[in-house]
This record gives sequence, C-alpha cells and structure tokens, in this order.
Amino acid sequence: MWPVQISKQRRRRQQQLQQHGRALLKRVEQRQRWAWQATNRSDLHDGSFHVAISPVLVIAQCFGLMPVCGVRAATSRGLSFSRRSWRTWYSLLYIGAISFDALFAVNFALHGGLDMRSVEPIVFNGSILWASYQFLQLARQWPQLMRRWARVESHLPPYASRKEREQLARRIHSVASVLLSLSLMEHLLSIISAVYHKVCPLRQDPVESYLYAVAVQFFHVFPYSNWLGWLGKLLNVLLTFGWNYIDLFVILVSIGLSHLLTRLTRQLQQLVERPMPEKFWTYVRTRYRSIVELIYDVDDAISGITFISFGSNVYFICLQLLKSINEMPSTMHAVYFYFSLAFLIGRSLSVLLFVSAVHERARDPLRLLQLVPPSGYLSEVQRLANELSSDNVSLSGLRFFNVTRKLCLTVAGSIVTYELVLIQFHEDEKSWDCQAGKQ
Repeated sequence: MWPVQISKQRRRRQQQLQQHGRALLKRVEQRQRWAWQATNRSDLHDGSFHVAISPVLVIAQCFGLMPVCGVRAATSRGLSFSRRSWRTWYSLLYIGAISFDALFAVNFALHGGLDMRSVEPIVFNGSILWASYQFLQLARQWPQLMRRWARVESHLPPYASRKEREQLARRIHSVASVLLSLSLMEHLLSIISAVYHKVCPLRQDPVESYLYAVAVQFFHVFPYSNWLGWLGKLLNVLLTFGWNYIDLFVILVSIGLSHLLTRLTRQLQQLVERPMPEKFWTYVRTRYRSIVELIYDVDDAISGITFISFGSNVYFICLQLLKSINEMPSTMHAVYFYFSLAFLIGRSLSVLLFVSAVHERARDPLRLLQLVPPSGYLSEVQRLANELSSDNVSLSGLRFFNVTRKLCLTVAGSIVTYELVLIQFHEDEKSWDCQAGKQ
C-alpha cells in the first residue's frame, strides 16, 4: 500500500515539476521574444547598413521610389526584386504620372514662349523623371549589392560596444530626419506664401487660385476643375519629395561607405605603432581592397543619381540667385524665398561634403602608415601603401567628375560664371510680373 502511494506522489511531483518547468521555459522564451522585437523595432541593434537605411527606403516606397521587396527584413538575404510586385507597379505608375506632367509642362512652355520661368518646370520634371528611372534600375541591383555589402561588413573588425554598433543607424536617421523636416517646412512655407499672399490672383478663391497656379500646365489645355487642381497638387508633392530624396539617398549611401572605411581605420589606428606580423597587414590590405571594390560597384549603380543631384542643384542655385536680385512682393514671399535658397545651398553643400568624405576616409590609412616602426615595415605594408597612393577612391557623376573636396571650389566658380552671364540677359521684376506670367 505504502509503496504505491509513494510512487503516485513521486509521479504527481514529477508532473508538477514538468508543468512548472514548461511554464518557466515559456516565460523565458516570451521575454526573449519581446526583447528581440523591442530591439528589432529600434533598428539600431544590428550595425549593418541594410538595417540602418531600411526606414528611409520604406518612406521612399510610399512615394513610388526604390521598389525593393523585403527592405524591413532582418538581413539582406530577405531582399528581392519582382516585376510582379505592387511596389514595382506603383513605381511605374509614378513614372507614368511624372511623364504625363512633363508633357503638359513642355506643351505649356512651347505655347507660352521659352524663358526662364517656362523652362524651370521642364528641368524640374525632367530631372526627377530621369532619377525615378535610375531608382527603378537600382532596385533591380539593390538585393545583390546589399548582400555584397553585408559580406564586407562581416569581415571587418567587430564593434567594441553597443554605442559604436548603433552609431551608423543613429547618424543615418538623424540626417534623414533633419533633411526631410526642412524640406517639409520649405513646402509648407511655399503654400502659405502662395495662398495667403497671392501676388497674381488667378481666381477669386485663394485656394482655387493656388491650385490653378500649381497645375497651370493642365488648365492651359482643360478648363478649371477642383479635382484636376488637386491632382496637380498631388503630383507637385510627389515631385517635391523625389527632388529632395535624390540628395538624401546620395548622402546616406556616402555615410555608409565612409563608415566602412572608418571601421578599418579605427583598428589600424590602435595597432599601427606596434610591430605587427605580416599576417595582420595582409588582413588590412585585403579588407581595404574589398571595401574599395564595393565602392566601385556602388558608384556604377548610383553614378547616374549622383550626376542628377549635382546637375539639378547647380541649375536651381543659379536660378534662385538670379531671382534674388528682384524685389520681393511681400514679407512672406521674402521669408519663403530666402529660406528656400538657404536650404538649397545647404543641402547641395551637404551632398558635396558627405560624398567627398568617401575620398577623404580612403586616404586616412595612408597617413597612418607613416607611423609604422621600421622593424614592422614589411613587404605587405609597402604593398598596401602603393595601393593607397595609386587608387582614386571616390564616387562620381557618370564618370564625368569625381566628387572630392576640390570639386567644391570648381562648382562655386562655375556658379559665379553662370550667374554673371545670366545677369546680362536678366529682365528686372520679370519673376514677379503678372503680365509676364500670362504671356
């Protein structure tokens, strides 16, 4: 009798322990899952460029750019491109809408006479249309490009701390937030100055007058209607975002490439004054070579976008500087205009500095090699120094120009030259003349 009761009690106790263990294990797994989700939502835990730039790509896809599937995947292996994806069809619809708007802008310019005011929307629409096609082509290469980027990252020295691991994502998110916020502020100021301080009212209602001015290329062919005016405004928002995103994307890619070179340089800086074995210098040289080859591949993929970014920025800076000669019709117009001009110049300068930083970071290891002690100056060190001195590592604009710090002076000189030529043919007050706008 007693042995039977004891065995039952043991079995009951074992079942209770098993149930308690399962419950405990389930709670532990749930906590780990919650911790993983919380970390994953922060998008800062990984340290990879794919994870860091994914929120910006999601925003771009809302406006019809970069139709890549799986941008929120944990790793680059989840990326893919499909012609049947709704993202691709949405991007094609976006390109079709821009083409539609560009045709009407060309028609309006041809019938109204070609001048600076009529050519400006053609250049604006044309540059964004070309950039949208470049982004669609880039989306096909993006999965493979990000997988190669991830392989390069995996062979670099590991991060020393969580703060260092989150540095890339924080910097990308900060730059994107600032640039998008300023572009939104500029767009809101343009609406306020146009609606509440309309210089040339085209209709009695200020909102209708604003919609008419935004979609004037449509109403040159069709009679005014509110739905067509709001369609023109929607296209205007899409075009404005696309114009700002061109510069933002080039900046963020440059930040990612500079970060790769910085990680390698940081390790070299810690060990360069010690006599290191030849195996170490072989590791540094091969890692440097892998980053350089990645930069060349990235340049081949985005050089068209870089060219559009620099070309459109120079054109609109010249145009805005020429308009600044005229007297502003109201205080609100002056606030919007000078804010827009400062934002345009600041954004263009940011693009130049961030992109040229890739060239600067690629030259940093060469300066560090001067600190190598004579006893540690091996053949691999000399080979690395030769590669560093001979390589021209930089991003380019369709290979027409390489983006370095020296380009800043070249662009500034070109802007001054073009501005002096434009001033000779400039007619004062034409930018705000109502009769000129009706011709």
